[in-house]
Amino acid sequence: MASAAGVDRVWNGSNAPLEVSGFGSKGYAYGTWKVHNSSNGTRSRVMSYTRLKNADDHKVYVQLGTEVNAGYCVQASKYMTCTKKYWDHANAETAHHNSSSYVYKTASTGVDDEADYARGKVRAGLDVPWRPDPLTGWSYTDGGDQY
Repeated sequence: MASAAGVDRVWNGSNAPLEVSGFGSKGYAYGTWKVHNSSNGTRSRVMSYTRLKNADDHKVYVQLGTEVNAGYCVQASKYMTCTKKYWDHANAETAHHNSSSYVYKTASTGVDDEADYARGKVRAGLDVPWRPDPLTGWSYTDGGDQY
């Protein structure tokens, strides 16, 4: 398999952004993710566009979860097909903001040196003071990238 490092992978789009709501506010998020090489080594990076509606000292942000695997297969029994299993490696958040217009924000993590593949999982959140942050479910990138 050819290396897919540097390929932008979509998580949601401007026509179907993640939507998070709570405590009178609603946040929207969409963007891309990729594995890339940098001066800090191989990185998992989310590029996001987020905006907030009806803010009352609330802020919107994106959480990045980097999942990796070592290219091995896990097979539960001889009657099941072999699939690749990913595990959580690292997490990061974009900067929080309260703009009603879409704002570009990024966040990144390293990737495990012993792994062969990575994928991103992303969710949107509302930063609400003195309350638990409402969060969307995870949105996964459209494929595991070999690096």
